[in-house]
Amino acid sequence: MATNSSIRLDIQRQNYFDRLASSWDKEVTPETLECLGNIIKELNISPVSRVLDIGSGTGILLPFLIEAIGGKGRIMALDFSAEMLYQAKAKAFNPIVDFIQSDVTAIPLPDNYANLAICNSAFPHFSDKSAALKEIARVIKSNGQLVICHTASRDKINQLHQSVGGVVSTDLLPDKSRLRELIEQAGLAVTCLEDKSEYYLVIARKVTQTL
Repeated sequence: MATNSSIRLDIQRQNYFDRLASSWDKEVTPETLECLGNIIKELNISPVSRVLDIGSGTGILLPFLIEAIGGKGRIMALDFSAEMLYQAKAKAFNPIVDFIQSDVTAIPLPDNYANLAICNSAFPHFSDKSAALKEIARVIKSNGQLVICHTASRDKINQLHQSVGGVVSTDLLPDKSRLRELIEQAGLAVTCLEDKSEYYLVIARKVTQTL
């Protein structure tokens, strides 16, 4: 159960991203977009997939996801920041995109709904990472995938958040062993964990339950 202090921190974090929303896209470089495009291509997403973009923000990933699934799939762009979603909606994306304002620990989707859940530049900001992973696992279909990605290494991401300070100063990526433990506790199996200077990528698959 969330404590008063954790709830207060979540509100402060939400307000922080609301304030940054209008200028967020100015920080996105061509190199960042190229890296994200390559990651999406490597996932080989099926054209009929249901994709959950968690921490979608201003919709940086949406053009790549729309291209990957065409007009037959569905994309749910989820973020807890109303202002981030406002910026994304203003871009008038393809109508296959639905926008959802929600916390990652209470995703308003049914069980076994999405083929893929992707968290780009979002996972460190989940205050309860264990609860978040379990909720994500709930909405992913059996054998569906979770992707956690960044366009920099773990060390660079953590150093950035610590240098920014304030409400995001403790928003850190766990080390490999701890992250693997959290993912496995959620009922997912890690199939890829790469920490490179130019990107960070984790792929996990929902384990099929057998009798």
